Amino acid sequence: MKMKIDMQLVLEDVPGSLLRALGPISSHGGNILSVLHSRSGGGRVWVMVTFQIADQESLNLIKNEMGKTRVQVSEMSVEGKQYYSKKTLSFILVGHVIDSDVRDTINRINEVGLVSDIEVVMPSPEEKSSVMMNVEVDNGRLEGLISLVKRVCKEKDLLLISSIE
Repeated sequence: MKMKIDMQLVLEDVPGSLLRALGPISSHGGNILSVLHSRSGGGRVWVMVTFQIADQESLNLIKNEMGKTRVQVSEMSVEGKQYYSKKTLSFILVGHVIDSDVRDTINRINEVGLVSDIEVVMPSPEEKSSVMMNVEVDNGRLEGLISLVKRVCKEKDLLLISSIE
């Protein structure tokens, strides 16, 4: 018995991103039933893909491969039941972000969510820098992520500007 999967994806609006997103489904034996997409502006495309897959192991392989290729799965249901729902939050950190070990900051955030995009502005080594990061997080871990980011900013003396929900 095959499992029916509905996935909502958020892709960059660039050539090849839809193919990159659908590749893992095909390569792990998924049978794609439908693909709907909508350009939302801002360089993003929302894609709803419905497919059938043989088992949970194949689904896990698909999710892992999508994660490695930076395909953002925002929602997923299996056989009509909500599997998970994610949000993407944006944070701007201002201060000596680079000097306070930005890699450590990213690693700590990745324990709760996933830093999916980062932009750095560093006028000069002596001046404060700013980092904007988008972080994907499962809705159930949202409060934990926000608490962690606030704690890290306090420890590292960084100003935090977070997204409004």
